[in-house]
Amino acid sequence: MQNFALMVEYKIEEKHREEYLKLLGQLRLLNSGLQLYEGNEQPGLFVEIWPVASEEEAAACKEERLDGRSPWKPISGWTVGGPDRIHAWTFKPILPLN
Repeated sequence: MQNFALMVEYKIEEKHREEYLKLLGQLRLLNSGLQLYEGNEQPGLFVEIWPVASEEEAAACKEERLDGRSPWKPISGWTVGGPDRIHAWTFKPILPLN
């Protein structure tokens, strides 16, 4: 059961949008549970939602996701403000899951 979520947020420079979407299409095949959203009011602002089972799994996912050697590395170069502007948080449920 996936009771936690890792959320990763960043803004992609418009000039890198197409290559970003292409990369995400490829990475999505390797990470089938990943959900990706783009801001309605802020085009280019993306949020990844990674369903995970525990805080430990979220921490491992976050480390992999932000590691400069991972397949996700190109995104840091396309992010407005660079890699320091990629934010990641773990969320836990506050209401019982049915």
